[in-house]
Amino acid sequence: DGLLPVEWNGRILCRVTERGAVRYDPTWVDTDRAKAVLARVTEAAGTVMEYMTLLEAAPPLKAEGLADGYRVLAEFNGTVLAGTETLLGAQFVTWARDYDRKGVNNGHYYMEDYQSAKEDFALRSGLVARERVFDREQLEELRQAVQGFLCGEGPASYQQEFQCRRILEQINAQLPARPQNQIQREGHHLEQSM
Repeated sequence: DGLLPVEWNGRILCRVTERGAVRYDPTWVDTDRAKAVLARVTEAAGTVMEYMTLLEAAPPLKAEGLADGYRVLAEFNGTVLAGTETLLGAQFVTWARDYDRKGVNNGHYYMEDYQSAKEDFALRSGLVARERVFDREQLEELRQAVQGFLCGEGPASYQQEFQCRRILEQINAQLPARPQNQIQREGHHLEQSM
């Protein structure tokens, strides 16, 4: 009937239409976990609909030595975001254009991971400065440091302190400088509240 059934816990949770709409019976989605799974299905259906619509309308990528089938989703500053349909969905890749713009190289491949491919394109092309983005390692260090500070333990190691200082420098480079008297007032209010 043109609907893709999605099963969860041995029963149908919802059905997805060819246009990415999600249909479900509210009696099937009767718990918080079922609602969370339905939300994930709805998000995935929307993402697939987005990239499949783009792939269908995108022009073919012309590059020497490249297999046919890749389509240009975006191009900026010598960086290409392309995609191709596969048997199981789509594959995305970012490439750097050759100096003569006839070929591509240094491919970063993302099997069905459209979000990561878009993020990689934004960074590689310079649309987003790398200094404005925290990588997973930095986020993990931030999480551990904040948990440690909240528990009154401070950094767990010199390495963690070093990483935290590096991250603080990165944050300070992005934020406008605060006047010294504002920092002093905030410190004074903090002391009073303790």
